[in-house]
Amino acid sequence: MRIALVGPFTGPSLSGAFAFSEGAGPLPPGYPGAPLMTVLAQALVERGHQVAAISTDYSTPIAELEPFRAFTGRDIKAYFCPQRPRSFRGAYGRRGRMLDFFKYERDSLRAAIADFAPEVIHAHWTYEFVWAALDSGVPTLATAHDSPLKVVRFTPNMYRLWRYFMARRVLARCTHLTAVSPDLERDLRALTPARIEVVANPIANPILRSPGCVPQAFDSKTLMMVLNGWTDLKNGATALQGFAQARRSDPALRLVCFGSGFEAQGEAQRWAAAKGLAEGVEFRGPTPHAQILETMRTCRALLHPSRWEACCMSIAEAMSVGLPVIAGEATDGVPWQLDEGRAGVLTDVTQAATMAASIVALGRDRARWQALSQAGRARAHALFAVDPVVDRYVALYAAALAPSAPLHLAAAQA
Repeated sequence: MRIALVGPFTGPSLSGAFAFSEGAGPLPPGYPGAPLMTVLAQALVERGHQVAAISTDYSTPIAELEPFRAFTGRDIKAYFCPQRPRSFRGAYGRRGRMLDFFKYERDSLRAAIADFAPEVIHAHWTYEFVWAALDSGVPTLATAHDSPLKVVRFTPNMYRLWRYFMARRVLARCTHLTAVSPDLERDLRALTPARIEVVANPIANPILRSPGCVPQAFDSKTLMMVLNGWTDLKNGATALQGFAQARRSDPALRLVCFGSGFEAQGEAQRWAAAKGLAEGVEFRGPTPHAQILETMRTCRALLHPSRWEACCMSIAEAMSVGLPVIAGEATDGVPWQLDEGRAGVLTDVTQAATMAASIVALGRDRARWQALSQAGRARAHALFAVDPVVDRYVALYAAALAPSAPLHLAAAQA
């Protein structure tokens, strides 16, 4: 099949996975985030499909990208479309992207889609990417990665409110739709006429097949957090409070924090220092994915305090390398990922004291740590192994190309 993957790709992840012609120069930075989309692209190319990666980039001046820039690789074609850098205020002589619901970006994405001329599109995140795909007229499978209502509930601002209305419009038009967890599927049922299939995010085989945590990981007394954003949704403040309380029982405990907002001298560190909570905490901020994975192999646990997730990639990757996870018992998506507590520690992340107690209890029980490490890896293989995930998607692409049959029946027959 000739498949266009439309969604958040990073240039570095694509150039690390595929060989591109040197004459065109380096790929643009692209859309920041985990290399989820590249994992999917690699798996489809390995199956012999013709694939295009189509994304946007707000860090490159729009005049350098419009209507798009295409890069030809040995096995893939990559398109980077311009994205206006501001949501409401103007820049480069153009108004903010939210004021017209990303119309400029959607037009550029549609131009890139038309240039590649796919048989089917797999578009991710039910905002501008899926909207552009649906407008192209090409059969489209959409994948939802978040609950628009819960996002705006946990991050109540004008930008998220407008994004919510975008998602409502997009979801109402979807006829072929997947969600990355059962909790997300339940959230979206009332917003779309489509039957929603649950397909988890894939984890690359090299991660699943890695050696796992080193024998010294439990004794390291080092925890890590991977959170993007110093927000109430990600709940980093409560986690820092809980970690400080845990250090009263064991002052040797350390916490390493990754992600935007957690830079040295960034928002999280300034807040922690003002509250007297920075002792034993290292703030590293945005970090290359490979370094985060390597840190996972040497730590005692991943502390993940988020109040809402769909299918958290940090948790999935930690499970894949056997790093026990401490996360929210009432956080959507998390109990499912952690097999209702059989493959990780579920706790009340709204309370610093309960997080502290969970950190201390896990550090006192080596046998439990080892059991959770093994159970997490087994659960990761069952949910996130790339081959069955991609096989499922390929069946759903075939279903999208046969719209006369209901999605679940056509996919079952494919």
